[in-house]
Amino acid sequence: MPRTPRDRAPLAALLCTGLWWSCACAVAYAVPGTGGAEMPQQIPQSTGDAGYGEPGRRSVGVAPTALVGEAVSVRGTLPGAARRRAILQRLDPQRGWRNVARTRVHSTDRFDIRWRADRSGRVSLRVVVARRVSAAAAAPVANVNVYRPALATYFGPGIYGNKTFCGQVLTPELLGVAHRKLPCGTQVAILYDRREIIVPVVDRGPFNEPYDWDLTQATADALGFTASGAIGYVRLKPA
Repeated sequence: MPRTPRDRAPLAALLCTGLWWSCACAVAYAVPGTGGAEMPQQIPQSTGDAGYGEPGRRSVGVAPTALVGEAVSVRGTLPGAARRRAILQRLDPQRGWRNVARTRVHSTDRFDIRWRADRSGRVSLRVVVARRVSAAAAAPVANVNVYRPALATYFGPGIYGNKTFCGQVLTPELLGVAHRKLPCGTQVAILYDRREIIVPVVDRGPFNEPYDWDLTQATADALGFTASGAIGYVRLKPA
């Protein structure tokens, strides 16, 4: 049986950037990092925290997604730094690399630093050894997408064919979200069950407390969102 447009929309949303996902879950090694890369378009479900990396090779790894306020595990390997102090740094676009956490490197040259995510967006992290300033420039960089927690529901069935506040015709294939105040067309990254998707604001709502967002049926399908509940979100800046 041929697939309908509604069948294809969630599949396309989940498979759009599988290549990016395979890179995001990998451990970053001591090569020039890009830092501050753009938020990915869509990625499928992640597999959790990255490992420590290869023994004897400098590395840092982190899970690709987190929520604001969540304790994030940053793991890696610092050859020759056993029992020395390792410092986790976060890239600030205005002030450069800022110290945010620290720990002692294990006797195996491995480290595991806990960082409580304190801001949303695309966050670049690196780990350096205390007092080794010259080696900081070569430190590998790992990136994590940090989302703000919110409550959401979804809409669509029963009102298809109506026009949204932003002028689109509401259909089972329309990808988007409704928000009470954000301008039409604002791009928003939504996280649910470790799935991520970027969609525009297409309507006003929700009008029932305590919900913050309304997902269209196509957006809910793409995320596997089947009932009202908790999500993560990030409002993206215009390109």
